[in-house]
Amino acid sequence: MPVIAAYVPLGAGITTGVLGILGKNHDLRGIGVFIIVAGIPPLMVHTLRVSQRVAAHQLAEADNAGYWRALDHVARGLLDQGAVPPNGGHPAKSEQVAGNVITLRPNPDDKPKRMAQ
Repeated sequence: MPVIAAYVPLGAGITTGVLGILGKNHDLRGIGVFIIVAGIPPLMVHTLRVSQRVAAHQLAEADNAGYWRALDHVARGLLDQGAVPPNGGHPAKSEQVAGNVITLRPNPDDKPKRMAQ
């Protein structure tokens, strides 16, 4: 859809509405409002198409930025913080929660310790 088809109804509606207001012609003002309302959907379609159109250089730039961000994360060690130690390590404990949080599932570490009597 060309740009003209998106903006011409709005311009015509605004012009007709202003002429109707200045000339105190309620019918002309109503027609102007109707044209403006009818011109909104083509404008929305045009705006969506323009916003979703991506050029090849923009895709390449985004890909390159993602590549450099991934390299930066690897260099900082952000990607392997949860790695298992070489000897296998210990089973992970459940997540620590604040004292005022009600958990939906029971926390396996909160079981009372059983002691002999």
